[in-house]
Amino acid sequence: MGQNIYRRILPVLLAVILLCVTTPSAAARTVWGYSEGLALAQEGALYGYVNTTGTLVIPIQYTTALSFSLGLAKVGQNGRLGIIRQDGHYLIEMEYGTLDPIDAGLYIAQRGVKWGIVSLLPFPDGKGGQTNLLYPLEYDSIRIVRSGGTDVLLFEKDGTQSTLPLFKLPGLMLRRQIPSARFPLTHGRLPTFSDVGPRDWFNLWSDLAYNLGLMEGVGGGRFAPDKTLTVAEALKLAAEMESRYIGDDFHNHSSASSGAWYSPAVDYCIARGILSSGTFSSYTRTITRAEMAQIFAATSLAREIPEINSLSRIRSSIPDVNAGDPAAGAIFSLYAKGILTGTSTNLSFRPNSTLTRAEAAAIVSRMARAEQRVSLF
Repeated sequence: MGQNIYRRILPVLLAVILLCVTTPSAAARTVWGYSEGLALAQEGALYGYVNTTGTLVIPIQYTTALSFSLGLAKVGQNGRLGIIRQDGHYLIEMEYGTLDPIDAGLYIAQRGVKWGIVSLLPFPDGKGGQTNLLYPLEYDSIRIVRSGGTDVLLFEKDGTQSTLPLFKLPGLMLRRQIPSARFPLTHGRLPTFSDVGPRDWFNLWSDLAYNLGLMEGVGGGRFAPDKTLTVAEALKLAAEMESRYIGDDFHNHSSASSGAWYSPAVDYCIARGILSSGTFSSYTRTITRAEMAQIFAATSLAREIPEINSLSRIRSSIPDVNAGDPAAGAIFSLYAKGILTGTSTNLSFRPNSTLTRAEAAAIVSRMARAEQRVSLF
């Protein structure tokens, strides 16, 4: 009898096994190439994003999606397009039929039959509120054309044309008080460092720091992400950010120092109150993370960045920084402003440790670009 039962159920078992092998799973996922630590993940006709462990970090929900570049990705659902950052937060809401990038973090946008220009970052609308529209959605068309050897925006409305040279956009953004206008993104300007891979956590930050002109390679096509930062290199970064933010050029300032490559940066930081004369006996030694925080927090840029995390909560949350420490105020301030995020899940800072070029790239990129600052709670 046992053999008869076996003969009866064997065809059923084989059919079930064959069905499992030959029928594709509805949840089958295809992962495409990585960029800045995230990869497109496709299930059927929909897309999301996975991290380097294969964990889904942005849900499978988009009908169209592009790879991340400079921490941004264009996504869409049923013909509506928007821009997200790497945590899935919308910088430009998914409501446009066309969304084409211009330099400086601006996009030519179309909704219905009307066109305008949208900013990644909101700015004052002049009526007590905020807006992302640099040019309202009221034009019949907007496109980039070449005129007189210069790229210009060509606006058409009711049969009338007007133009705006692209090189005038940064000044316009400053006048409209668009955040990070002093550090505009340059569309398509990306490095190809041989020692930075698309799965590396610092790929985004080396891309941004390079794109913004704050950091370059060390030669030979390398970024040297694990190389420790020196005092001189930290001061040069601080001088670059200060100079860009206030709109001058520290390279033109005379130096009464030793004539070393970093002398103009040292003199400029002293002149701007970022550094006190005699603070460091050596500029070529490695800098500690606490010293870096003190230098960067003293820049005009850092002082004017608004807090996005509760300062009182920050003071009680950083386990290895005491309120009485000399650098505590600077460290707490940079956490509160979304620039520092800690080196572990408990927000520890390691104030006496050294700082790598990769870590410095992340910090200066968050200082320069408001959309990359982190809400911790």
